[in-house]
Amino acid sequence: MWPFPSDKVMQGYAYILTHPGTPCIFYDHFFEWGLKDEIAALVAVRQRNGITPASELTILEYDGDAYVARIDSKVVMKIGSRYDVSALIPAGYQVVAHGNDYAVWEKGTNQQVAQA
Repeated sequence: MWPFPSDKVMQGYAYILTHPGTPCIFYDHFFEWGLKDEIAALVAVRQRNGITPASELTILEYDGDAYVARIDSKVVMKIGSRYDVSALIPAGYQVVAHGNDYAVWEKGTNQQVAQA
């Protein structure tokens, strides 16, 4: 087993699956660590919103306890221990994925919140 707790791994997936670029998913994380549902929820966010290597990224906050970014004006994500970042989330965005120290919001979605 890797020396990283799975909650830190999921923060990494929240970052790479919502940000511009070409992400990859480690087989063991998906099938052996029991993270399939959480990772799949983030992949679905990426697919629904058409996030690509050319997507636009705007960093809204970066501090020791929170990193918040908006992608293509469709998705906002947060990683870090700060719980309340509501002042940074635009009206009309709803939580669609969350877990230990990460959350993802989509603009105007009716998707169910992924259970962590």
